[in-house]
Amino acid sequence: MRHMYGLVYNPVSGGGKGEQLVRQAQEILTARGIDTRLYATSGAGDPATKAEQAVQDGCEALVCLGGDGTLSEVAGAVVAGQIPLYIVPSGTGNDFARMLHLPKDPMEALIGQLDGTPVRADCGKINGRCFINIAGSGFDVKVLEKTEKLKAVYPGEKAYRKALISILRNYSPMEAEISVDGGEFKKHLLTIVEIANGQYFGGGMQVAPGADLHDGAFDVILIPKLPKSSLIFLLPLFLFALHVRFGIAKQFRARRVTVRSRGMTVNIDGRLEKMDEAVFEIVPGALRLMQPDGPVRSTRKG
Repeated sequence: MRHMYGLVYNPVSGGGKGEQLVRQAQEILTARGIDTRLYATSGAGDPATKAEQAVQDGCEALVCLGGDGTLSEVAGAVVAGQIPLYIVPSGTGNDFARMLHLPKDPMEALIGQLDGTPVRADCGKINGRCFINIAGSGFDVKVLEKTEKLKAVYPGEKAYRKALISILRNYSPMEAEISVDGGEFKKHLLTIVEIANGQYFGGGMQVAPGADLHDGAFDVILIPKLPKSSLIFLLPLFLFALHVRFGIAKQFRARRVTVRSRGMTVNIDGRLEKMDEAVFEIVPGALRLMQPDGPVRSTRKG
């Protein structure tokens, strides 16, 4: 009896190569005697809808082609279930794939998982909705939010630089109340707060060194109010986890965290959402993934 896998893919991922990548994935799966059904996504919220449809259609596994945002939505359809999720990293950052040590090449990553070992990984929830990697708010999110607005006027890098200058000029710390594992709420003046399942964001910045997908807990990163003059150096520190080594950040583990801050914008696996309260809960072992056993030998031609 042949197996059926559902391929949920973002057509514009991989710099617009989504259609090409999904055809390559189909070829690899067909060569292994696996039938496929395609589910193309068309915008925010659609990956979750298409993944749920694939499950309803009887697909025995889901293959997600896209970045962390697409993957985050697709994962919600298989949380706490028995359907395995294969990751074909084809976004900009691919930070969750980095935690699984997947090859950078999308098809080599797929091959490695097909030949790999099943593993269980934790999943986070924010206000009841799935996220897989990191969610947080503060200075870095303000810069991203401003960058998105300026992209309509300036190209990507220039938009980011102008956003950074604008936020630095008008910087004020984030006022938040935080409760950890059901404890009392405490007031904080913060530069950044991150609730991390994985270690990386922004294409390899190590915001939460030591975070583990299999330990049943979040790593919480709190960076208190900093002088305005030091903020421009903060994001580069994430590249080598120096914010933790130098004691700039406080890092601790928790299973449930509630953050209250009126009108805050939260970056959830790359998507920005506004809310006044965010309740984070860890769901241990909620995702059934595949881990490559070792170096991947590509079977692709050329």
